[in-house]
Amino acid sequence: MSMIFLVDGDNNIGTGLQGADQLTADDSILVFYQKAGLALGKIKELCKGSKASIQYLESVKGGKNSIDFQIITELGVLVGRGETDCAYVISQDKGYEAAMSALRVRYAGAFREVALRPSIAACLKASYLTRPATVEELRSSLKQEFGETQGIAAFQHLQELFQPAAPRAESKPAAEIAAEKPVKKSRGGRRRSSKSAEVKPTATKPEKVEKLEKPTAIQPAPQVQSVPEASAVSGTEVKPAVKLVRTHRGNRRKKKPAGDKPVEEA
Repeated sequence: MSMIFLVDGDNNIGTGLQGADQLTADDSILVFYQKAGLALGKIKELCKGSKASIQYLESVKGGKNSIDFQIITELGVLVGRGETDCAYVISQDKGYEAAMSALRVRYAGAFREVALRPSIAACLKASYLTRPATVEELRSSLKQEFGETQGIAAFQHLQELFQPAAPRAESKPAAEIAAEKPVKKSRGGRRRSSKSAEVKPTATKPEKVEKLEKPTAIQPAPQVQSVPEASAVSGTEVKPAVKLVRTHRGNRRKKKPAGDKPVEEA
């Protein structure tokens, strides 16, 4: 951003040139002076150390307000040509305000700022913010303006304000979240969605068929032997003897209770 300063040499020029040492090579200073005023050598001494382009313009015609009219004419040409972003008249004379208001109305889109200031330093209040072209230059400018501690704190604060915010994750509707099912992890280490997985029918184990016992062999009915009747002498009844019959059940033999044995008389 280039700036041009039109300095009124008839109005406290010593105060008006304060801050000239803070300008850069992109800036310009036009010093208007009269022969009857401050000597040119002293004016150049006041501008010593400035990096700006400096021109010393002697008043064409002497007399009261001659420099004022020359400054307004030069300012109108600069603004009309669009040769500057910011143009400042450096003077403590309030008579420039009417002419500058007319320029603002006529050439509102031809510049960023046209203003009346008491000194060059008054035009550079925000230069530590507007001049830096890189982040490192801004850090250095803030440190120079406010000191080491306050300058670093100001830089960090500005960095936090203008740092782009992290994108927020889009929130899903509650109904959509509820419809989703958690992802189950298979044994092979691969994830599969439980939503897409088909429910496989559970294989039922066949019921155990009870082993049927082998059919028991039908044994023939025991033959009862006829027992001769007791002698008529003894007169006692003799019960027939019963044989033990073994039945086979489950391949195991079981004894059947035998009948009472006959009791012999002595």
